[in-house]
Order: sequence, then structure tokens, then C-alpha cells
Amino acid sequence: MGSTQTLTLPDIGTDTLTAWPMEGTVRINEQIGGRRMSSILLRAIPTTLGFFLVAQAALADKLQMECGPSRGQVFNAPEGLVDSGSAGWDEDSISTGLSIFELDLASGAVSYRWRDVREYWLDAKDEGAEVRLLSVDDSDLSWQVLSIFGDVTEVCSFANVLSDAPKSLCVTSKNTKLFHSARVLVADCKAVLVPVSD
Repeated sequence: MGSTQTLTLPDIGTDTLTAWPMEGTVRINEQIGGRRMSSILLRAIPTTLGFFLVAQAALADKLQMECGPSRGQVFNAPEGLVDSGSAGWDEDSISTGLSIFELDLASGAVSYRWRDVREYWLDAKDEGAEVRLLSVDDSDLSWQVLSIFGDVTEVCSFANVLSDAPKSLCVTSKNTKLFHSARVLVADCKAVLVPVSD
């Protein structure tokens, strides 16, 4: 696998983007300089960015969103171990969090891994989760991922992907015998292009 390169794109208006037809979620196998290139990336590169970014994107296999610590709110229902006095809204955070979501630009396949508080890396699919792409907005490269871990369901959206300050917005619902809760967490991210491996 090739090394990764961080891609920082300016915040641009959608009027500078070239329209292209969507066929399903991801359309693939455009050819630039003999290299495979996803149409998602073609869609995201306005002519004002020049040949430098086109050359970088032409070598990209995958788009990663690397997201750091998150903050937000949690709502705990008065069920299981939560009594009525403890139920309700509260602040929530994952202060040591690091998550990596990876979108295969050819197939639309998604992987999701994270580093836990013990500094171990865990992979969602290895943990038995179903992980799949829900949507990609071809106007700004925002995308959504669904992860189902048995009685825990999470939807993460990636916003401002083309800017220098991408964000993840994750909504998690947990329904077990001990807890019934929902939380919304937001984190700062960076977009990384993973070059095509030879």
C-alpha cells in the first residue's frame, strides 16, 4: 500500500464544479494519464485548482477521513441502570478519540477503525459490525456511513470535506437492557488521499 498524502482544498462554491451524471453512489474507472480515477474526485476538482491537484487525485485509490476527539450531547432514557433522577440530557465527549473512515473511490466500500482508551486499534467489521456507505453528495463530497453493532447503531456524516476544516457529525443510538441512550458528537477531521498502490 502506498503512503498517504494530506489533501487540503480551499473552501469553494459549487458553481465552480463541473457537473457529471451520477450512476448509483459511485461512478468509476475514469482514465487520466493511464491511471484509474474515481468520478467522485473528478467532480471535486474545479479548474481553478490546476493540474497539481488533478495529478494528486489521479493517483488516489481511497479517501480517508481522520477524525480526532469529539464533543456533544447525550440523552439517557430512564430505563435499566438509569433512574429518573439521572435521565435526560448531558454533555458528552470522547477526549482521546481517533477514528479513521475510509471510502474506496472505485467500489464505494467503507471501512471504519478507531483507537480506544487503551491505545488499541479496533476495526468495526472485526468487531462484528455492518458498515456501509449511505450516501455521497457529489456537489461537495460530503458522505454518510452507517455502522450497526448489534444493539448500537451509528450514522456518521462528513461535512466541509473540501475545506480546510472538515467535520464528522455522528449520531449513536444504544438500546440494551442496561442503557437506552442517544448521542450526537462532532469532531474535527482531515481529508487524506491514499495513492493507488502498484
